[in-house]
Amino acid sequence: MSARKPGRRRPAVPAVARALLVLALLAALQAAGCQRAGFDPAHPDIVLVVVDTLRADHLGAYGYDRPTSPHIDDLARRGTTFESAWSAAPWTLPSIMSIMTSRYPSNHRVENDGLRLAPEVPTMAQTLRSAGYATGGFVSHVYVTAAFGFDRGFERFEDFGLSRPGYRLEARMEPTADRVTDAALSWVGAQGSRPLFLFVHYFDPHWPYDPPAAYRALFPSTYAGPLDATYDSISRFQDPLVPLPEEYRRFLIDRYDGEVRFVDDQVGRLLEGIAAGGRAVRTWVLLTADHGEEFKEHRSMGHGRSLYEESIHVPLIIAPPPPRAGDPPAAPAPRAAGAGAPGAAGLRVAVPVSGIDLFPTIARLAGLATLPSGLQGRNLLPDAGAPDPDGAGAPRLLVSETVRLNAYRKAVRQGREKLIHFMDENRAELYDLGADPGETRDLAPARPRARARLMQALFSEVDLLSGGWNLRWSSDGRPRRFQGEITTPGLFRSVVPLFTGPGRYLLERGNTLHFTDDGQRGASGISFTVAPYASRVSFYLMIDGRPLPQRVFLGGKKVLPSALPFSLEGDAKADAAFARPAHVDGREVGYFLWRNRPAGPDQAITLDEEIRERLRSLGYAH
Repeated sequence: MSARKPGRRRPAVPAVARALLVLALLAALQAAGCQRAGFDPAHPDIVLVVVDTLRADHLGAYGYDRPTSPHIDDLARRGTTFESAWSAAPWTLPSIMSIMTSRYPSNHRVENDGLRLAPEVPTMAQTLRSAGYATGGFVSHVYVTAAFGFDRGFERFEDFGLSRPGYRLEARMEPTADRVTDAALSWVGAQGSRPLFLFVHYFDPHWPYDPPAAYRALFPSTYAGPLDATYDSISRFQDPLVPLPEEYRRFLIDRYDGEVRFVDDQVGRLLEGIAAGGRAVRTWVLLTADHGEEFKEHRSMGHGRSLYEESIHVPLIIAPPPPRAGDPPAAPAPRAAGAGAPGAAGLRVAVPVSGIDLFPTIARLAGLATLPSGLQGRNLLPDAGAPDPDGAGAPRLLVSETVRLNAYRKAVRQGREKLIHFMDENRAELYDLGADPGETRDLAPARPRARARLMQALFSEVDLLSGGWNLRWSSDGRPRRFQGEITTPGLFRSVVPLFTGPGRYLLERGNTLHFTDDGQRGASGISFTVAPYASRVSFYLMIDGRPLPQRVFLGGKKVLPSALPFSLEGDAKADAAFARPAHVDGREVGYFLWRNRPAGPDQAITLDEEIRERLRSLGYAH
């Protein structure tokens, strides 16, 4: 795969220059001929394009040396390119929901199949519609449909039948980008002078990699083996231990690049259609991706489980309306010193940003004076006189997370440092993205203080434990074996091991948790959350190989179960369920089970003091 060429990378631009660019762009927007066309310049049209499975490093604007993206590159030349944008998750459903709600997956809670956005969580489309915008959404995969709540706030929401009975994953039932473009342009043409918010989702770069013949011809392959670019062929290599033959890997990338170029042409056609209708003069365009794609850089194929940069580094481009013919040229945008390569006319921002920032940014462009509470993102185009968010103090924290395909992983970035926490394996990896952008050298063993600091940052930034269950076990000073199985018909959202010894755990199928703590003389434990919140949880707990219900204490009243296994309904509201059973660690043999209180949609992250103390002792929290 072609990598970014060092000579083509533009120097980073200070955040202050970014603010100056914003002022210039806003002035250009206001000075354009919107009023002459009968449009309100204070409420421009806004087009959000999300391209599924689009790696940033496969676009010319990000240094790729193949002609995959002439139209997107042109958009970057007249706008702002964010070089270090992260997706909030490495797969479609939670990532795009994070874009639409400005919340991390652990906050909006739509983290896997079967989960739907809670009615009290506001969306971008709802907010814009209430401000008088016409809202249209055109999506091309089931994970962006009404089944999960994506239709909320859209006057017109088109999923091309993907939410109807009979849809099957990997059956190639998704509409191609040209069909999505046709439908979006038809809707735009019927909106009159009303300001509009258009959301377009293109699925094509996702596997199977099957671009039209003309786009295959742009990146011809010499591969003559028995495999093709369908899911059945690619899935043979999803096992990290199965190597991907280089010739076949190159073939897959050729096909993938053809898909990218096909979508790029449709992006161009979408923008040309908007211009043909006379709306370009008032239209801001924001283009990004929900996640990237892996071609075995870290032994994985596809996406969903891993949080390396090939999965979560995505493009993000924000472009103002183009100048009208006959209008005076807008004030030139600040440029990186010495930038002379193609695309250098647009500002390039190296400060890390996230998909959760799009909601507040779009709301600012739309002229909204107030935003819903609970948003976790920030406006990327600050107002005149506003404090520079990156000008002083510690770099901002960013998070990406997944509970997909039995992987429970979270990544946190601060500046050039990045930590990946493998909850399913109870370990962490640490990388310096400035010195090692390919994440080839794990620094966690050599930098324990940085690891602990970023773990603390992760626990302060995302909601891992509110509404969760706490299971503690205690010995009486003699070595004991504690083991058990915890199951739920729902889904484990997070698992936080609080082991003080050699304890270990294993997650299976997303709904079964096994743990073993052998030779424990003191106390240890584990905390976890499930989704939906009210899901039933069943426990089978043993001490020294025997089920002992008389040594299992539930809640503040220390209720004993009648037998093992036993089940608890997740919607219990009794105060006793949220109280820690009284006991002295290391002196009383038994299991002690209680629950954290749930957080509201806008409530700050809170932790039970006992849990906080245990997290402190493990270096997870302050």
